[in-house]
Amino acid sequence: MTVAEFLDQLREAPLVASVQAPAGSPCSDPQVIRAMALASLSQGVKVLRLQGVASIQAVQRATDALIIGLVKRTYLDSEIHITPTAVEVHEVAATGAQVVALDATSRGRPEQARLADLVRIAHGLGLIVMGDCDSVGSVRHAVACGCDMVGTTLSGYTSGSPHLVGPDIALVRAATQFGVPVLAEGRYDEPWQVRAALAAGAVAVVVGGALNDPLKTTHRFLSATRLEQPVGAVDLGGTWLRWAVFEDGRLHSQERVPLPPTHLERLDWISGLARRAGVDRVGVSAGGVVDPRTARVTDCKPFVPDYLGRSFALPDVEVYALNDGLATAWGHATHGDWYGERVATVALGTGVGCGVAGPRDVETDIGGDYPRLNDLPVVSGWTFEDVLGGLSLGPSPDEESRDAARAVGKVAVETVKSLFHPDRVVVCGGVGLADWMAPAWEEAGVSTSPYGPDAGLMGAAMLAANPPARLGREGVRCV
Repeated sequence: MTVAEFLDQLREAPLVASVQAPAGSPCSDPQVIRAMALASLSQGVKVLRLQGVASIQAVQRATDALIIGLVKRTYLDSEIHITPTAVEVHEVAATGAQVVALDATSRGRPEQARLADLVRIAHGLGLIVMGDCDSVGSVRHAVACGCDMVGTTLSGYTSGSPHLVGPDIALVRAATQFGVPVLAEGRYDEPWQVRAALAAGAVAVVVGGALNDPLKTTHRFLSATRLEQPVGAVDLGGTWLRWAVFEDGRLHSQERVPLPPTHLERLDWISGLARRAGVDRVGVSAGGVVDPRTARVTDCKPFVPDYLGRSFALPDVEVYALNDGLATAWGHATHGDWYGERVATVALGTGVGCGVAGPRDVETDIGGDYPRLNDLPVVSGWTFEDVLGGLSLGPSPDEESRDAARAVGKVAVETVKSLFHPDRVVVCGGVGLADWMAPAWEEAGVSTSPYGPDAGLMGAAMLAANPPARLGREGVRCV
């Protein structure tokens, strides 16, 4: 078969079903693999990706579908497992598969094998070669070594690639610039992701676990039925540093201290309470931009001393950290009365925070930035934060300041509605929940936080207990 003939089949059905099961799984039996492969083929799939000689042969006895074959094998002197040496290339060729998939990263291969040599051997055996890549560098390496097509299979699974929650569509887009067909693969769980990859230039999308891994799917759904072990929650504001343990849907063991002046003191306080409570996951709701990948503050106002550039990462504890407006929005979006809605939060405390979240994720960029409602001008050069922030209002605002805050509060809500079109707007924070602000919220038709003064803590708790998709299932640790 030629590459052109293979691509013709992909054009008819650009979905490749990867039918594999980990060793020890009840689904690893070749006859079970055969049944799952036939199920995908019955729906119009033309190409399968299969692992292991026995599984490939079992499927071939039942169908003439095109097969991308591979053999996973572990060698002590290499991290490469996907068809690592010439031995495995010959095994795939002997099955009659049309395509062989090879790890095409630049990592050292077992027995000092070279990718270019394996590609030459595969071509000599009449095989088309798919190079499984993790980065632009490995795509370049694969093409230079003669691979006929490349896949983004290994992005997120090696130290040389970004560990994203979802698929690496950016790599798909970049790989199309090298002049060979690109198959998108790796963490494709939803139809929109398939469409996005095809729009980015992929000739096909390989989907595995979402189609053919009942263990993985069962685990995903089962984990949604329960909140796991107790977690710690931290709310860092401009005045107080607060802590609570979240368990059984409630906050316990609340403590607070005046905000310590140095970041090291703050971390010591949090770490000590986490050890005392015996929790290994902590959520942090804090001012400024907090990068969820590193738990580091990358931008902030000068409310908090010794803050910019500091990280909340802790040894032996997974930390899930986000801007306080975003975290609080997640806490509200996962509240029992509103779960399933798209909820915007306006947090009026020391400053002004804002966040939007839905049932699956918080709306932010990869670096954790938040909607800059606080900095928008509202009247006569004044910003929302100048009029609504507790730092500007002081502890006992006069009636003129209160009138201005009520009027501008309604403008803030209308601004959020106009910009984000949420299903619901929720107000929280010391200023937001002040009795004298209630008439403004009633007129604006917004909800006040059911968590009262604990909205920030509940947001932090839910970051750790039920992380949004963008934060994944593993937080940040000190390294």
